[in-house]
Amino acid sequence: MPERLPARVLSFGRTLRNVQRLVRAELRGSASAPLSDRLWAYRRGFTTDSFVRYGLTSENAHEYVSDVDRYIRTPKINGPYAEALNNKIVLSRIVVSHGVRAPEYYAIIEDGVFRPMGTALELRSVDDVLDACAAGSEFVVKPWSGGSGVRVLSLTNEDGTVVLNHTVKDSREVRAALTSVHDGVISEFIRQHPYADRVFPHSTNSIRILTMCDPDTGEPFIPFAGHRFGRPCTAPTDNISRGGIPALVDVDRGVLVKGYPHGDMGAGGWLERHPDTGAQLAGLELPNWDRVVSGLLDLCREIAYIPYVGWDIVITEDGFAIIEGNNYPDLGHQAFYPLLIDPRVRRFYEHHGVVRPLATRGGHRTSAPSGKDEPSTPGSARNPSDPEEADRSAAPRRT
Repeated sequence: MPERLPARVLSFGRTLRNVQRLVRAELRGSASAPLSDRLWAYRRGFTTDSFVRYGLTSENAHEYVSDVDRYIRTPKINGPYAEALNNKIVLSRIVVSHGVRAPEYYAIIEDGVFRPMGTALELRSVDDVLDACAAGSEFVVKPWSGGSGVRVLSLTNEDGTVVLNHTVKDSREVRAALTSVHDGVISEFIRQHPYADRVFPHSTNSIRILTMCDPDTGEPFIPFAGHRFGRPCTAPTDNISRGGIPALVDVDRGVLVKGYPHGDMGAGGWLERHPDTGAQLAGLELPNWDRVVSGLLDLCREIAYIPYVGWDIVITEDGFAIIEGNNYPDLGHQAFYPLLIDPRVRRFYEHHGVVRPLATRGGHRTSAPSGKDEPSTPGSARNPSDPEEADRSAAPRRT
C-alpha cells in the first residue's frame, strides 16, 4: 500500500490541474447565458460556452461528452502512455519509427541555452538558426509544453529572405524574437499543400483527426475530423481558441462540409467561405485524403497501446505529416454533431469509464428527463428544425 502512494499523489495532482483548467475554461469563455441556465449546464458538467455552442436541452444533453468528462476522465484513457503524447519529441520519434512523417526536432532551448539533439543540422545559437534559415532551412520554434498556439514562431525562407511568422521582418526583429525564447524546442517547418495556402496563407492550416480503438474488436476508427484555418488574429497558427475557423470534414469523402464561426458564439449560421480571404470552404476537396486515412489508421494499429488520440496533421504535396498528438483533445467540435450519437463512440467512452451507460427502461435506452429540468433559453448553435442539422447523426466514420 505505501509504495503505491506516490502514484496516487501524482494522479491526484494531475486531476487537480485538470479541474483548474476546467474552471479557467469557464472563466475565460465568451458566451453568456442567464444564471439559471448556467447552473443547469454546470449540473450536467458543461461550461457556458458549450451550453450555447451545442444548443443544449434536457432532450439532447446526453448525446454530448461533457466538459467535466473531457477534462477529468478522458486524460486517464491512455494510462501511462499519455506521457508519450505529452512529449513532442518522444511522439515524433515514435511516429517516424512507424514510417509516418513528423517534424524533425533539432534543439531544445533551456534558459536561453541551445542544446542540439544530435541531428545532422546542429543548432547551438541564434546565429546558427539564422544562418541555416538563410541557406534554405525552415523552422518552427514553440514552447516545450502547452498549446493554444501561444508564443509560436515560424521561420521560413522566401526567395532567399528570412521570413518571421509569414511576414518579412528586419533582421534585428527576427533576432530579437529568437533571443526572447528562453524555454522551447526548434523543429522542422512542414510546408503545407498549396490548397491550404489558397484558403489562408499566413498560417499552417492543420486537420484535427480523432482516433479511437474499438474495445471489442481492437480496430481503430475515426469518429471526427475537422480542418482548422487561421485568421489574421491567429497567425502563424490556426488555433481555434484564438479565433481560427473550424470546418467539418466528411471523413468518407475527404470533402469540407461547412465552417463554424467559433469566435461568434450564438451568432448563428454556418460559414461556406473563409471570412477574411473569401476562399471556398464548403465542398473543398482535400488532396491525398485516402493516404491520410489509411496511413493514420495503420499507425493506430501499430500503437494500439495508445487507444485515444487527437492528431494534428498537415496535408503536404506528397502525402501528410503528423505535427503532434493530444492526450485529451478538445471536443468543442461537437458543435457540428454530438459524439455520443455514434454507438461505437459511446461504447468506447463507456468502456474507459468516461460516460455512464444510458438508463434503460423496458430493455431500451432512454434519454435524460425533460420538463421542469429544461433550461429557460437553450443554446442557439444547434437547430433541430434545420434538415441539415437533423441529419448530423448520419455523419460518416472511417475504419
